[in-house]
Amino acid sequence: MDERAPFRVGLGEAAGAVADLGVFVPLAAALVLVNGLDAGSVFFFGGLLYLAAGVAFRVPFPVQPLKALTAIAVSQRLSPDVVYAAGIELGAALMLISIGRTADIVASAFTKPVIRSLQLGVGVLLGVAAAKLVLDPPEVFTGVRDSAWLAALAAATFLGVLWAARGGRYWAALAVLAIGIGATALVAQPDLSAPALRLPSFAVPPASAFGTAILLLVVPQFPLTFGNAVVAVNDLSHEYFGERARRVSPSRICLTDGTANVVSGLLGGMPMCHGAGGLTAHVKLGAKTAGMNLLIGGVFLVLGLFFAEQVPEMLGLLPIWALAAFLAYAGVRHAWLAHDLRGTPLAIAVVSGAIGAATGNLAVTAGLALLADHGRRLLSRAPRG
Repeated sequence: MDERAPFRVGLGEAAGAVADLGVFVPLAAALVLVNGLDAGSVFFFGGLLYLAAGVAFRVPFPVQPLKALTAIAVSQRLSPDVVYAAGIELGAALMLISIGRTADIVASAFTKPVIRSLQLGVGVLLGVAAAKLVLDPPEVFTGVRDSAWLAALAAATFLGVLWAARGGRYWAALAVLAIGIGATALVAQPDLSAPALRLPSFAVPPASAFGTAILLLVVPQFPLTFGNAVVAVNDLSHEYFGERARRVSPSRICLTDGTANVVSGLLGGMPMCHGAGGLTAHVKLGAKTAGMNLLIGGVFLVLGLFFAEQVPEMLGLLPIWALAAFLAYAGVRHAWLAHDLRGTPLAIAVVSGAIGAATGNLAVTAGLALLADHGRRLLSRAPRG
C-alpha cells in the first residue's frame, strides 16, 4: 500500500464503510428512540469522530456506540442528561490516562492471551448480536419482519459475503445493501421531508446526572472500553497494518476518544469508542485505507446536519438481514484471531472469552485472562523443590 495515499477511496473502502452498521445503527437508534437523544447530534458527532480518527491514525479506524453503557441506559430508560454525563465522565477518564503515556504502561499488562480472549469474546458477542437482529428485529427496521425469512436471507447473504471477501468482490456487498434498501423503500414508501440545516446545541448536564452516570454507566463500561477499545484495537491495528499503524498507540486512542466523548457529551451526542470488532468488520470487508473513514464519516455528518428529523425513518430502510450477515462475518473473523495461540495460552483465551461472552460482560473476560496468564507466568518463575 502506498504510504502517500492514506485516504484512497475505492470499492473496498465503500464496502468496508458499511460493514459495521449492524452494530452502529441498532445501538444509536435505541439511544435516540428510547432515551431521547437527538438523532442529528448522534450522527453528527459519530461522523466527526470517524473523520478525526482517520486523520489522526491514517488507517481504517472504527467508531461504535459504547455497548455496555447503551444496554444499561436503554434497559433502565435513563434520561439524555445521564447519558451525556456518562460520556463526559468516561471521556475525561480516558484523557487523564493518556497523560504521560500512562495508558501505554497499563496496556503492557495485557499480554497476547488476554488480548485474544477479548477478541474471541467480542467475536462471539457479534455473532449473538447478528442472531438477535434477525430473531427479534428492533422496531426501527421497517422491512421484512418474519424471523424465518430474515434468517434465510441472512444465511444466504452471509455465504455471499464469504464468497465476496475471499475473492475481493467488494461490489457484491454494496449490491446486496443497495438492493435491500431499494426493496424496503418500495414496501415502506417512506415520506421524507426536505433537508434542513440544524446545528448541535451546547448544554452542561445537571450535577445530579453525573452521580447517577458514574455509578450506573461509567464503572461497568470503563474496563471494557480500555480492554477492547484501547488495548485490543491498538494490537489489531498493528497486526493488520504493520508500520502504517505507527501513529496508533493506547495513549493516542485514549486522547482522541476521550476528547470526542467530552465534546459530544456537551453538545448532545452519544458516548462512543473504537471497538476492535468494528476494525475487523471494516478491514475484512475491504477497507485498506482511511478513505473508509472519510466515506462513512462524511455520510454521518450530512445525515446529522441536514436530515436529523428523517434519520430514524432512513435507518429503517436498511436491510436488517444484510446487516446481520455483515455482523456475523465480522464476528467469525474476529473470534478466529485466537487461532495463532497454542496450549495453555489458547485455553486461557477460549475459557475467558467464552465466560465473558456467556455473561455478556467482557470486563469479566479481561479480569480472568489477566489473572490466569500472569498467574501462570509467576508460577513458571517460582523456584522448584
